[in-house]
Amino acid sequence: MQRRSNPIRFFLLQISISLFVTLFVLALTQDFLFELPPLKNAELSLIDLRFRKRDVPRKEKDVVIVNISSDSYTALPARWPWPISYYTKLIKNLRRAGAKVIGIDIIFPPSPGTTTKEDLEFKKTLSEFSYTVLAGKVKSEETKFTLKQADQSYGNRFIDKNIRFGIVNLPSDIDEVRRRYMPFIYDENQNLRIPTFSMAVLNAYYNLENNITAELQEGAFHYNQKTIPLYDNTSFLINYYGPDSTFPRVDIADILDDSTLTTVDEETYGTQINTFDNPEYGVLHDKILTNKIVIIGSTDPEDKDLFLAAPSIKRLEDRMMYGAEIHANVIQSIIDNNFIRRQSQLLNFFIVFGLSLFTYVLTAGLKSIRTKYSVLIEILGVALILSELFIIYWASLQLFIEQNYLTDMTSPALAVIISYVSSTIYSYVSERRQKILIKGMFSQYVNPTIVDELVAHPEKLRLGGERKEVTVFFSDIENFTQISESIQPENLVTILNEYLSEMTSIIIEHNGTLDKYEGDAIVAFWGAPLPQTDHALRACRAAVRMQRRLEELRPQWKQQGKPELKIRIGINTGEVVVGNMGGANRFDYTVIGDSVNLGSRLEGANKQYKTKIMISESTYRYAKDFIYARELDLLVVAGKTEPIRVYELVGLTEEKLSHNQEQFLRMYTKGLTHYRQRDWQTAIGAFERALDLFPDDYPCQLYIERSDLYRSSPPPEDWNGVFILKTK
Repeated sequence: MQRRSNPIRFFLLQISISLFVTLFVLALTQDFLFELPPLKNAELSLIDLRFRKRDVPRKEKDVVIVNISSDSYTALPARWPWPISYYTKLIKNLRRAGAKVIGIDIIFPPSPGTTTKEDLEFKKTLSEFSYTVLAGKVKSEETKFTLKQADQSYGNRFIDKNIRFGIVNLPSDIDEVRRRYMPFIYDENQNLRIPTFSMAVLNAYYNLENNITAELQEGAFHYNQKTIPLYDNTSFLINYYGPDSTFPRVDIADILDDSTLTTVDEETYGTQINTFDNPEYGVLHDKILTNKIVIIGSTDPEDKDLFLAAPSIKRLEDRMMYGAEIHANVIQSIIDNNFIRRQSQLLNFFIVFGLSLFTYVLTAGLKSIRTKYSVLIEILGVALILSELFIIYWASLQLFIEQNYLTDMTSPALAVIISYVSSTIYSYVSERRQKILIKGMFSQYVNPTIVDELVAHPEKLRLGGERKEVTVFFSDIENFTQISESIQPENLVTILNEYLSEMTSIIIEHNGTLDKYEGDAIVAFWGAPLPQTDHALRACRAAVRMQRRLEELRPQWKQQGKPELKIRIGINTGEVVVGNMGGANRFDYTVIGDSVNLGSRLEGANKQYKTKIMISESTYRYAKDFIYARELDLLVVAGKTEPIRVYELVGLTEEKLSHNQEQFLRMYTKGLTHYRQRDWQTAIGAFERALDLFPDDYPCQLYIERSDLYRSSPPPEDWNGVFILKTK
């Protein structure tokens, strides 16, 4: 016992130190107790780094900016601030040009005296074109979502309850960079939630009421059937499409300069230019604004609507972006469902803990090695730390670039560094007398649903099982032996792991339970441990999705010089014994029974018909209202005496068949009916017409061959159409 106690105590010490390092790192980096500006700035800078490292997405934008620049001031006859009639004309001309929504990122401050005729005309225009959104502004006395002080017009004299508007304030981080966006604020004085400017524009775009705001539920903002991941408790991260001027711009003077307005240049040169409605080059005719969201805002630095942002550019001076462009990025990202998901704090905890434990255990193990080459051991330890830091950097960068997934970088890096320092200190304190702790650990891969079931019913941990009707699933890679002999083992393992990962994720996505891997084969089932009334349909959907996913992957594999994997799938529904089976120290949650064996036989039977997905009659009976399938045959599988009716799963009813596919199935079914009626010639004709649509269909070819045979050598009178499958 004494010999065992030291390793156990050492292991618990490693766990304790790693847990302490984890809590210490998270306290420094996650703002739980306090905020350290240097670390906070480091993490924010690393976010900006990831923006700079990715390519700017190239796509047509739904947002156009009508900018007010210094050129605009000199082009128009009136001096700034312009009369409100300019904005009335602007809205009318934008409507003529086909703008779908207009957002005016300009504050019209309250004016002393009575309401002017121009103001009334502007209000009338706003009411006529209800998809115009005004901007409101609040002072900086907000706490999270809540405004403590705000006037009812939010600084804009045209705002009232009948006008669409949103708050244009942009929250900044401690380094004054605009990375985040708040979708709404709460006005405590008026007891209502106010959408921010971009969200108010989107309300108009989606034809929603202006008072609609995103709902904060389950760690995300939910808006118009979109889920916007949280960045912090009040905002989401802006997914910038590029630097300033990424979105197309039109100068406001080009919109106002129609046949009814004379610009300074027109007055000077005595010629009408009419950049808006000139039939040859006018904005009205070039369709740039048709069905677009138009954001009107200043791009003149003197207007002070210029902010530090985090787009994909390298020079600090080029990171300045005008407010209108920031709103355009927010709007476009929501339209595109192009959001940045931030790693959860729980996941960050486990990553930091895992890295702390891994680093501490590994470096402590290295330091416990007694050798005369101790310098090499130290170099190896430093190399390990540098490698971990590089992996953290590379993985975070790739996840951001490829998946729009934002991970913390400072906390894992700190965990690695502090764990290494802790290991070094402990090694010196204990005079490096610790021995390497080797402990065999066993684990089992289980679906999260199994965990939930076992948590609710711990008694299921006993050996044995229960009878249940489930749907079992078997898949196998075609010609896997030939493939495995043609490529290097390490390459085979790589593609096999990629294949199994993709297929397993589809099984889990459809709430299936992964039973086991048997080489390249996958065994799964639906309907246990949790009951599922539609387990047959779920299995069918998963099978179709797997085939579709492989169709997507094969071109990539071909381009990479990898084999283009194809699979056969067998599905059967029936009663099985399901539960934990094995020995007292090792058991698996699995299924056994004749129904399981039949599912395996159906997978193999695909070879006879050159089909991809074969399902039993029992599975078809449960799922027939939701799938397209054709009867293949009456089979007696190996080891059985009674025939079963089998089908090929063609597709899902939620995905409409093409006209050719419908005609093909109709001809095929007609041919099979005549075949069963011994009308060989009519059957051959129907199958041949089906082959005209899909010449490579092997079941049609097979039935033509059989019909030819029976036409010359008719089967006995008691023939029932059964085919006996000799192989497994």
